Parts: sequence; C-alpha cells; structure tokens
Amino acid sequence: MPQTGHFILHSNVMPKITAGRYELRTEQTGLPFEVEPETTHIQVAAPRYTMPTDQILSSFPPANAEGAFGDRLPQIVLKRRTLPWERNPAGVVTTSETPWLALVVVAEGEATLSTATPVRDCVTPGTALLDPDDKDVEQGLYLAVTETVVKKVFPCKDDLPLLAHVREVDVNDTELANGDDDGWLAVVLANRLPVFDEAAKKPVRYMACLVNLEGQLDALPPPLPPVPSFEFVLAQDWSVLATVNAASPPDARVMGNVSLGDMVLPSAALGPASARPEGLAAAALNKTAAGAKIGVALDGSSAMQQPSVGKQWTSATQKVAAVALDPDAKRLVRDTMAQGFRLPIELYAIEKVLRFPVLAHWSFTTNEGATFETLMQDLDVGLLGTVPERAPNAPAANAAPEVVQTGHIGLDHRTRRGDPTRAWYRGPCVPFPTPRDSTAKDEPLALAHSADQLRRVIPDGREDLSLAAAFEIGRLMALSQLSVVSALLRFRAEQFGAGRVREILAELMPFAIPSLAELRDARIDMGRFVALQVLPVVAKNTDRMIGPQRPVADPGRPLRVEGDLDRLVAAGLGFDLAALRKRADSVGVLSALQTTAVPLAMKPGETPNEKLVVPALRAALQGELQRTLAVAVPSKPTVVTRPGVRGAQARPQRDALDELIAHAPPDDDEEAQP
Repeated sequence: MPQTGHFILHSNVMPKITAGRYELRTEQTGLPFEVEPETTHIQVAAPRYTMPTDQILSSFPPANAEGAFGDRLPQIVLKRRTLPWERNPAGVVTTSETPWLALVVVAEGEATLSTATPVRDCVTPGTALLDPDDKDVEQGLYLAVTETVVKKVFPCKDDLPLLAHVREVDVNDTELANGDDDGWLAVVLANRLPVFDEAAKKPVRYMACLVNLEGQLDALPPPLPPVPSFEFVLAQDWSVLATVNAASPPDARVMGNVSLGDMVLPSAALGPASARPEGLAAAALNKTAAGAKIGVALDGSSAMQQPSVGKQWTSATQKVAAVALDPDAKRLVRDTMAQGFRLPIELYAIEKVLRFPVLAHWSFTTNEGATFETLMQDLDVGLLGTVPERAPNAPAANAAPEVVQTGHIGLDHRTRRGDPTRAWYRGPCVPFPTPRDSTAKDEPLALAHSADQLRRVIPDGREDLSLAAAFEIGRLMALSQLSVVSALLRFRAEQFGAGRVREILAELMPFAIPSLAELRDARIDMGRFVALQVLPVVAKNTDRMIGPQRPVADPGRPLRVEGDLDRLVAAGLGFDLAALRKRADSVGVLSALQTTAVPLAMKPGETPNEKLVVPALRAALQGELQRTLAVAVPSKPTVVTRPGVRGAQARPQRDALDELIAHAPPDDDEEAQP
C-alpha cells in the first residue's frame, strides 16, 4: 500500500478472461458407469456501448470548463482496474495488453457525435464484431469521423498500451483515491493536447470521447516520427455545415444540387476534382476573395462566415449551465455539450467516414489563460532590493540607488490600491545611534497590533516602512515556530471559550460579568464569582427558581382505627372500660379517670427481672425477624416425586399441563422404573 500523497503505476491489470458468452462443460470420468456431461452457459458482463456512471470516478479537464488546458493530456479515471482490458480489440476471446478503449479529443468542426442510435449502427458498416448480440444497451452514441481526421487525431495501435495504465493509491487519500473503495484505478489518457489557437488568437472548444475500438484497429493511423513542436491546426473544418439546410432531400445532396452559397467544404474530404459532385465543385469555383467572410479555415480552404470569437465558446458554456437546472439535466447537459459536434458530415464527405461507439463524452474550452509554465516563468524570485531588468528599448536610468544620510534607501512601492509610488526603508544597521520614539527614558513603546500601525509619513511626503517591515518580519519568524503557533491556538481557544461563557451568562444573569480589561492583573474565579452573584438572586426568587417551600410540620398520613376507639384506648392503657364508664356516670369522666389506678408492670423503685424481660424481648425480636424474612425471601414449594415425572413441583391444584405431563411416555434415554 503506497503512502498518502504517493501512488504506484502499473502498466495493466489483466483479467482472467474477456467479456462475452461462455459454455462451461463438466465431465466426470473414472467411474464404473457413464455420467452425462453437464453444460452450463455463463456470461461475463462488461460495458460495450455505454459506461455506467458509477464506474467513472473523475475526468480532466472538467466537463463544460474553460481554462488553459493545453499543457496536460485529457484523461478519464475508471473505478474497475481491469476495464480497459476486459475486451480484445482484435475481436477474439483471448486477453490482450492492447486496450479496447481510447480517449479521443476532437475540436469543434472535426467530427460528429450522433444522437441515440441502435447499437448495431454505432460501428462502421462492414466491421466484424465478436458476438454482435452482446450489448449492454439497446441504443448508444457514435463518433463519425473521416479517414483524414483519424490519421491526424487518433492514436496509433502502438500507442494504445502506453495511453492506459493502473494506479495503486492509498484508499484514505481523498485527493488521489477519488472515492474509490479499494485504491486501484484505471486511467485512460488522450494522445492530443487541447491547445489554444495561437494563430487565430481565439479559444478552441474540444470534446473528449471514450470510444470502443473493437474490430477497427486496422483503421488507426500508422506510427509517425516524433516532432519537436507543433501548432494548433484543425484536421478538417466542417463547421460550415452548421448553416446548411438539414431539410434538403437526400437525392439533391447526392446529385450535388444543394445550394451551398459561398461556402467551401474541406478539400481533403472531397477528394480530387474529378470525384467531386458537380454542385459542390461549382460552389467551390464561385468562391472569390471578394466574398470572403470573417474567419479563415485552418485546413487551407477559403474563408467562411462565423460568429464572433467570444460568442463561439461562451454561448455553449452558458447553455450547458442553463440546462443543468432542468429536472432532466442528466440527458440535457450531455446533449447541450454536444452542440457544435453534430454536423451532417456523413452526408457531404466523399471519403470514407468511420464510426466508433462512444461510451462517455464531455466538452470543454481552452482559452488563453495562464498555464503553470507561464506562471512559473512570470515569478519574480529576486530578493528585496533587486533591481529589475531594464526593457530593451527603455531609456538608460541612473544606476545609483537613492540613499540618504539616515541610512534609508528609496524603493519602488505599490499600495494596496495598486498605485505605484516610492517609499523609504532602512534595516536595523545604521551608521549612527537612532533616537527612541518615546521621550521618556523608561516609558515603554506603544503596543502595535498590526504592521499598518507602524507606517510613518515623513516630511517629504513619503512613507517610512522600516518599522512596519520589521514588525511583519518578526511576526513571520515567530509564526514559523511550532511552539508559538500552538500557544496562540491555545490562547484563542481559551479566550473564545471564556467569551462564549460570558455571552451566555450575560443573557441569563441579571448582573454584569466583569471583563478582563477591568480586572487587569487580577485573576478571577469565574465559578465562585457566579455562585456569589447567583445566591442573592435565588434567595429573592425562591418560589420561581427553587420551588414552593414545604411547611415545617405537616399532618402526615391518617391513622386507620378499626373498632371502638374508647375500647382500643382502654385496652392499650390497661383500664377496665365498663368500670370506668359506670364510675363516670356518677362523678363524670374526668373524675373517673383521675381516680382510676394505672396498672404498672413494676412498682416504683423495683428493678425488672432479667430472667423474664430478656426472654420476652428475644422472643419478640425473633418473631419480628421471622416475619421480615418471610416477606423478603418467600419459602420455596416442596418437591415431590411420583412415577413418570422427575422433580415435579407440588401445586395447589392440578391443571391441564399437569395432566399432559402425567400421561406423557417416558424418555428413550430414561431407565425403566423398577
């Protein structure tokens, strides 16, 4: 597994078998009798006419993008590592290191992208495919190009293995893995750089198409010797067909009776003059220099009428952005990006037009924006004080620097508004002692929070940026130390946390929270401070913040008395209730109670008999303990055994389950009862 930020390149990852239908025949020998062979039909599925969206991880340049893409080859990243080699482009079942996929980049006007077409018509007529019935969709797209464009734009057969490879990356590397689940990616590169049209100084709109090369390897161009440099040139320019009336009858087109006005078709596609239709040849002869329109055909043909350069590439981008808001955006965006690449080339080209199935496609525009190379070349790497190189035609300037006696040097300065000006600067080393800004000897200098606070304007009207530059240099040097950065982060976290608590408490509490500026060097205990402030508030609002206060004493729960209350009281005190009532009838209840003797267990001054008291207390305690244990730990029912049932529990009464168990036969493993 490679490290994060690194990847390993593999030339290919070959599958065990290619896609297609197979017959699995199983035979068994060595038996005393014959066994019929088993035949099983299996199908190894793989994309053929369209690429599933879940298999495309990323593409470059981005779809519908505008920028300087001329320094990198377009590419498409596929999720399954074996996809480019799951079919043999030669049309056989064996595996091959030559991929069957190629990424072709065509400029606007060079090729035609079809609409939805039955897959049997998506290949060049006469192309023999292995198992034509093996199709993943019923309709697909194809790229129609002339043989001239194929020879100039398409890769040769020897280049195909070099344009596809496999990358092994760390699955946790979000930048390189692109959301893959195993870290293995298949990459297909194009062989054409989408460069800017330097000759005409106009953007070029390109379309990248992932095409199927099955059965058409012989149509690819032969290898060409390398060249040191190249310029953008259209292989063929069919953009003039955008103004042709598509409703013209086919007979008129074949016989050459279609009026093309002053348009001229690509000469390479029309073949020799003897092979051109009469109508087309007449249109070419009637083309004069006086009728030349804006723009020049890049393949040597005459000029053609076309819209302005800005409208050519911005209108397509705006259309794609507009249809992206439609509910059916997936289909509409693809169709809109194909605008400009749907010219009726097959109706007018005399030379052979080839068809290649397109599994995926996207368009983009290359403009004259800065590339990585130009940005690196424009970097100013000179140190502070480096004199810029003088332009060749610039007048000679005084080479002596602008230096004054204070040690300051005049330097070119550009303000934040972009205005060029001159400013003074000096370093820490000067030829004489410098005075302090503060008049008092022991008074500290003013605290600065940013470099702008140290900018000074001197009497000549210029700014002295010495202190501001020293502040910024010191700040950058401090931030280069990890310990300083960590301390700043901790300080910010603590202060942000304290500030958040202060804001929350300010909303909840009816008193002001002290600020650090007020306390200065004093250290506050926020918890103690809040507690001291909260207690008076709670004391004033006890009912609202704590709840209603309970009384000191409450009546408690009522006593349940069963029977006559007088009889119960008399029995508890040891009185004779009948004698008490008889005496109360004559002298009254109060007098009767006063004259009634209270029964005592012991006489005054008599000590209790321990032999009688202790056993009584022990018996009472033992009784209470037994009652408590009976409630806490109920006694288990007794276990009785009976024939046919082991360990049956005694129940208060028999139920249906008891009857079922009683009549159940004994277990097989149970020994017979004696």
